[in-house]
Amino acid sequence: MDPNPLALWIGAAVLLSAAPAPAAEDALAAELQSVVERQVAAFNAKDVAAAMATLHTRSPEYATTEGGLVEQFKDENLTEALSSFQYVGHDDEFAVARVKVRVAAPTGAHFVDNTSDTMMLFHQENGAWRVWGDYLIGVQTLEPIP
Repeated sequence: MDPNPLALWIGAAVLLSAAPAPAAEDALAAELQSVVERQVAAFNAKDVAAAMATLHTRSPEYATTEGGLVEQFKDENLTEALSSFQYVGHDDEFAVARVKVRVAAPTGAHFVDNTSDTMMLFHQENGAWRVWGDYLIGVQTLEPIP
């Protein structure tokens, strides 16, 4: 009996998708995740300068992000935690990752804890990867942590 060509193709696709990424891809994924981790740490420290250092200075979101952080740090006592980071890929100019970040407020605050699910775009500036933009996929609201 001849093997089913479709089954062979599907099997090859599964094997290729399960193959480990080359070392260069692993290194890039780790570097991008580090950018997000630094951004989360800066948010939790309420350090506008450190948070802005993770953002590309020519990003279309740069000015609005800076102003938003200043206001948020003044008015809110929120904390962030990186829930997941999944490297997607890159071309010769940009890299992409799917990032989920949990945002929580102290008990009794007028804020609904949530996890935002975004596609994050990165671009190099002076040899360092920085966030170019993030594009919201969805938000899941969460029960308060006891």
